[in-house]
Amino acid sequence: MSNHIEKEKLSLRALAPAGYYVGVRIRFVAPETELNTLPTGLLQTYSIQGMALHDPMMRWAFQNSGILRWNELENIDPANVFGEYRRHGLAHGAVISILTQTRQTLRTIGVFARSDRDYSDPELLTLRKTLNRLHGPADVELSPGQIEVLRLLAQGHRYKRIAHILGITESGVKARLKSAALSMGAQTPAQTLRMAVDAGLLTVDLPKPDSSSL
Repeated sequence: MSNHIEKEKLSLRALAPAGYYVGVRIRFVAPETELNTLPTGLLQTYSIQGMALHDPMMRWAFQNSGILRWNELENIDPANVFGEYRRHGLAHGAVISILTQTRQTLRTIGVFARSDRDYSDPELLTLRKTLNRLHGPADVELSPGQIEVLRLLAQGHRYKRIAHILGITESGVKARLKSAALSMGAQTPAQTLRMAVDAGLLTVDLPKPDSSSL
């Protein structure tokens, strides 16, 4: 396993002390890499009883992208999957799903658990940053021109204004954003910007998302 992934595992372990599951860059149903520290007893029950077919976290994660705390899904859990998690000491948690669609559709899913308390918003954002780094291409680089366009976009400038500031055409602005999105494996300029920030390629103050789009 690469040093890149080993480094991210340290971050995940600190934020999900009760255990976590991450499926990285899933094509159809098969991930390129799986990281799993969930309790063995839970995994055995989960497998024997076929709980994946009824798991509200997996259903939500394959149908959406974003972040959701477990308590927002407990009212749609007829198979009592969360009850099984609690039986093994995993009382609080969150699920995160990241989707990109460029040359191919890729999804990264993470399930994270704590035994002591619910996750704070900053902790969820940190988990999402970690998943974005795992999901994105390793050692991705953006050109200075691409980074400058993203920086101006983050400041709220429209394409026409960005073009004026940089002395290029609007088509040139769009071309830089498109190539940056391809490099990051992102779908939109906004996702490209967030993934670039999460990867440490530039530093900007992004607007704080509401609870539905964490």
